Amino acid sequence: MSATLQPYLEAVRHTLQAALCLEQFSSQVVERHMKPEVEVRTSKELLMTPVVVARNKQERVLIEPSINSVRRDEKYFRVSISIKQSDEIERILCHKFTRFMCQRADSFFVLRRKPLPGYDISFLITASHTETMYKHKLVDFLLHFMQEIDKEISDMKLALNARARVSAEEMRLLVLLTVFTISLASEDVASTERTTFAVEGNVIFPSSANSGRKWAANSRVLLNHGEYIGFVREDGSFTVDNVASGSYVVQVENVDFVFEPIRVDITARGKIRARKLSVLQPNVVNQLPYPLKLSAREATRYFRKREEWRITDMLMNPMVLMLVIPLIIMLIIPKMTANDPQLQKEMAEMQMPKLDMPDVGEMMANLFGGAPKPKKKAVTSGQQKKNR
Repeated sequence: MSATLQPYLEAVRHTLQAALCLEQFSSQVVERHMKPEVEVRTSKELLMTPVVVARNKQERVLIEPSINSVRRDEKYFRVSISIKQSDEIERILCHKFTRFMCQRADSFFVLRRKPLPGYDISFLITASHTETMYKHKLVDFLLHFMQEIDKEISDMKLALNARARVSAEEMRLLVLLTVFTISLASEDVASTERTTFAVEGNVIFPSSANSGRKWAANSRVLLNHGEYIGFVREDGSFTVDNVASGSYVVQVENVDFVFEPIRVDITARGKIRARKLSVLQPNVVNQLPYPLKLSAREATRYFRKREEWRITDMLMNPMVLMLVIPLIIMLIIPKMTANDPQLQKEMAEMQMPKLDMPDVGEMMANLFGGAPKPKKKAVTSGQQKKNR
């Protein structure tokens, strides 16, 4: 507690004791009624003259004595006793704290919900309060409240200042970290610029594509299937920046046309060599000029072309072949044998029936038993000798 706060509180205490009239009225002793106005004028303590006890321009106490009540209002614009209540932080803290107290005025008997204009918090002490409570206890309560609210606001400001210092320290560290990160990033960019290269070239589309939609906006140049991406300009040129040294497969991605991929080799010194991509024979080197020139191979086909009727399909039909080939053989073979007598003789022997072959009609008759029995041949003497 500062040296100036104690006299201020003592002045408030004596003024409240005088305003509360610690000695009971004569009407309270006899009739328990308030004194009439004629009797009030005879007592200086009961005059309706407000008293202001001020410590400075911001801290003051207004005491409005009356016949049946005493109303006390406090003005606080400082949080710490040693610090003047002149900054914006102290004003905000005091406003928040007193508003919090006024919202809970129902829990206090003497606290008003709405303070007087120009003051932060108000207390209303009526005659019923002085009858049910000790008057010196009410005075002690008000003085204790003044001390506690001053201490509470001081603690809140100290805590706020501590949090502000911590936040400032964190912000300072964050700024330093950001500056350090930016410096590292700039160094990385500088080193990257020294060790990366650019792949350049032109994309050549068919003449029919130039009159259609914007093919350049729908095309992209991909290195290693999207590891590096470049965009095609309106004139067909492209540049893929920040490419490290190594081997890459360059291909154009377009929805309407198919392009041949090209292999590009970049050395550590920045020498770029282009060649055709051969998946089956990777060792075969077919160099291409640089900057690259990527031409469209064909239009992209998303659907299978519908088959048309052809005469060859009908001729290659298996049923047709089974009919046509024997016919051709029957027509060609007689012409071939006409010029060769020996071959013609062999064909004639093939067409003549053999004598040893049985008759089909006779076989069928024997099978069903309708034919006469064959006659036995005469046995010669030679056969009889063999039988013996």
